[in-house]
Amino acid sequence: MWRWRDPSAGYPWRWCRIYHPSPHTPDGITHRSFGPLHRLDPHLPGPGGVPRVCPQRRSVLYVAGNVATAVGEVFGDYPAAAVCPRYRVALLRPTAPLAVLDLRGQGAAMRIGALPSLATGDYPRPRTQAWARAIYEDQPVARQRIRGVYYDAAHSNGPALALWNTGSRIEVVRSARGEVQDFALADPRMWPRIIDAAVSLGMRADLVPGCRICP
Repeated sequence: MWRWRDPSAGYPWRWCRIYHPSPHTPDGITHRSFGPLHRLDPHLPGPGGVPRVCPQRRSVLYVAGNVATAVGEVFGDYPAAAVCPRYRVALLRPTAPLAVLDLRGQGAAMRIGALPSLATGDYPRPRTQAWARAIYEDQPVARQRIRGVYYDAAHSNGPALALWNTGSRIEVVRSARGEVQDFALADPRMWPRIIDAAVSLGMRADLVPGCRICP
């Protein structure tokens, strides 16, 4: 088990989420109740395994431990990060400690009987999603509510979280002056970091007027 805690001198903040605003994703902390779509979604699928709004209102939010991991998770399936003006990055923090199941390290997943590389292996999504549901439902840590999993991201091997039903427990970081730390990727303060992150992953980053998910 691992706890995501509020930043401190010993454990400074480093978590973020890249997102593309839409009616269903108005900000960086809105969880997704439609699924399952991705690797560690805990949603109950519809007949035939089709995604739907989960009847139990299960939700997920994927959070990256640094900008490079976030870039890899969002753009890693493509040779370049095509960044339109709508893409943003929000810096996130928990409002209270969150306990998550730590799947990093050799044998971590196998200790609960899961696939040995549940978070990074090239397994069919229905299999990894079934394990996410099992962890969500079985709660394998005694006397502790598990709110998601801590894993090594597939594209970057960087730290990442899949958080379940934590919508009221996460907020966007504010600066000492109260400024919300949510920036357009194309912002001159952020864009050099995005380029560096992409290069570190063997990709390039391009500014484009519109992307594949723009309306």
